[in-house]
Amino acid sequence: MRPFTPRFVLLLLWVSLLGCPSGDPDPDPDPIPTVDPWADGCSAEEPEFRMIDVGEVSLHVACQGTGPTIVMLHGFPEFWMGWNQVMDLLSDRYRVIAPDQRGYNTSDKPFLLEEYELDRLVGDLGGLIDVVGGPVTVVGHDWGGAVAWAAGADLPSVDRLVIMNAPHMNVFADLLANDEEQQDAFSYLNLFVAEGTEDLMVANDFALLVQSFDGVLTEDELVHYKTAWGQKRAVEGGLNWYRANFTDGLPNVDRDLNVDIPTLVMWGMDDTALLPKNMDGLDAYVSDLTLEEVEGATHWIAHEVPGRVADSIAAFIP
Repeated sequence: MRPFTPRFVLLLLWVSLLGCPSGDPDPDPDPIPTVDPWADGCSAEEPEFRMIDVGEVSLHVACQGTGPTIVMLHGFPEFWMGWNQVMDLLSDRYRVIAPDQRGYNTSDKPFLLEEYELDRLVGDLGGLIDVVGGPVTVVGHDWGGAVAWAAGADLPSVDRLVIMNAPHMNVFADLLANDEEQQDAFSYLNLFVAEGTEDLMVANDFALLVQSFDGVLTEDELVHYKTAWGQKRAVEGGLNWYRANFTDGLPNVDRDLNVDIPTLVMWGMDDTALLPKNMDGLDAYVSDLTLEEVEGATHWIAHEVPGRVADSIAAFIP
C-alpha cells in the first residue's frame, strides 16, 4: 500500500476543516411526507398501477375508481387480479386499491423466512395506508383475510373489515388442534411447507396451481395468472407465508386478536379447505359481527359470485 504524502495529508486537513460545523449540529431534517399517488382517484374504467414503497418493501399496487377507499388483500396463490371483477363493480363509487402482497407477482420478495411473519405483512398494509390515506375498509380473502383480521385488531387506520373465507387465527388454531375434519381439510399444509414444493407447483405449466382453482378462472385470466406465477421466486414467496406462520401444523398466534370495529364475514359454504365451522365462535373475538353464508359458492367466492360480493361490500359501508 502506498503511504500518504505530506501534500495529501494537508489536503485532507483542509477538507475536514471546511466540513466542521461552527456550532451544534443541525437537528435531523423533517421526514419527507408520503404522497398519495392517487389522491384525485383513479380511472373507473380500468386499473392504474404503481410500485409503492410501504416501508420494508415495495409493492405493485392496482387502483380503480374514486371515493371512499377500500383496500383488497388477496390470498394464495393469487395476486391483485383476484379482485378484478369486484373492482369493476365498485369503482363507480369507491377508490379500490389492490396490492400484490409481499412475495407475489412483481412485488418485492424478501429472502429470509421471518420476513413473511404476520406482523411484517400487517406492517406492509399499514405502510400502504400511510401513503394512500385512511381510514379505509379492508377486504381480505384467504391469507389476505388473515392479514385483515390482524390489521383490524392493530391498525387504527382500518375502520371496517370484510372477511371472505379466511379464518380468524384464534378460532383456526382451536380447530386445527381439536377438530379432525378441519385437520384433514387442511392437511395440504404439509405439502406447502415442505422444501422444494415451489418446484412441483411450477412444473407442467403450473398444473397443480391451475387445478387448485377447479375451473373458476377463464382462459384469459389463466394467461395473466401464469405470468404472475412465473415471476422469479413468486411461488416460493407465496409458500413462505405458510412456512413462516405455522409450526407443527398450528398457526403461530400468541395472543387474542380482538376486533372492535364493524366486521362482515362472508363464507362460501362449499369451501372444502377452510370449513364454514370457522364462523363458529367468532363473536368471542369480534364485538360488532355480521355473518353472511353464501350457498353454492366455494373458496373462490370473488370469482364465482362477484356481484354478490360487491353488493354486500357496498351495503356494509355507510
